[in-house]
Amino acid sequence: MFGRSCLVWFLLSLLSPPLVSGKEHNSQLDSPARQELIRELSSEYATLKVALPINKKGLTINESGDFDLEKNEQAMLFSGQFIAAGITVQITKMSFDKNKLLFELNGGGKKKTRILDQIYAGTGVGMTPLAKPSDPLSFRQPNPQGSFLTIKFEKFIPVLTPEEVKVIASSVLDFSRKSFNRSHIKTLSEEFREAQKRKRATLGMDKDMVLASMGQPLRRIRETKFGEIVEEWIYGERPHKVIFVEFREGIVVSLKEY
Repeated sequence: MFGRSCLVWFLLSLLSPPLVSGKEHNSQLDSPARQELIRELSSEYATLKVALPINKKGLTINESGDFDLEKNEQAMLFSGQFIAAGITVQITKMSFDKNKLLFELNGGGKKKTRILDQIYAGTGVGMTPLAKPSDPLSFRQPNPQGSFLTIKFEKFIPVLTPEEVKVIASSVLDFSRKSFNRSHIKTLSEEFREAQKRKRATLGMDKDMVLASMGQPLRRIRETKFGEIVEEWIYGERPHKVIFVEFREGIVVSLKEY
């Protein structure tokens, strides 16, 4: 009969995915080709040409870059939230799945969970979660602010260069208009670079910089104060920390945390 520690180890082994996945049998991409795509495209920034739903699937395009526009609009209505066209997004993760190349944008569109939040110990009605409410890491995760873009090939993922992938994805992602890419980061002040690393905003940033650092806000409020348009972005919600980022003429002029 398993003890508690043995049971936890057994469950973790079942829930934990392999750290490294092997090459797909129906993919022509070898390891060097994959590594080049990951190296050149991961953390890259681009401007959305099409609004994307914030959900678990995002948008799927074929190897020619075509997609079902009506289906995408229905997905946005169903999810109730989306990333608007014209917004700068970042590729935060890439994965390869048989004949699909998947891009996670701005952290993806599904809520992140920890393994411990999914494991219960005990028997019958005595089942209790291993992650206790007092655990500082067990707080409720914030709502997702990203989406996904999937390139689906007919039979397998062919050998592609990063530039060829950009051409296929160009119906959705405009890499030529990115305003906060890696080369831009190098030109920023030390204060801005440090804030970007810490996923924070700081005074003087523009909207694209804040989006790259903190992602999409939970809410946006626009109002006129003394004849001047003021925009406020709100991150987080009670009972957790809430951050208010105030813009005037597109530049951060105030930061408040409660």
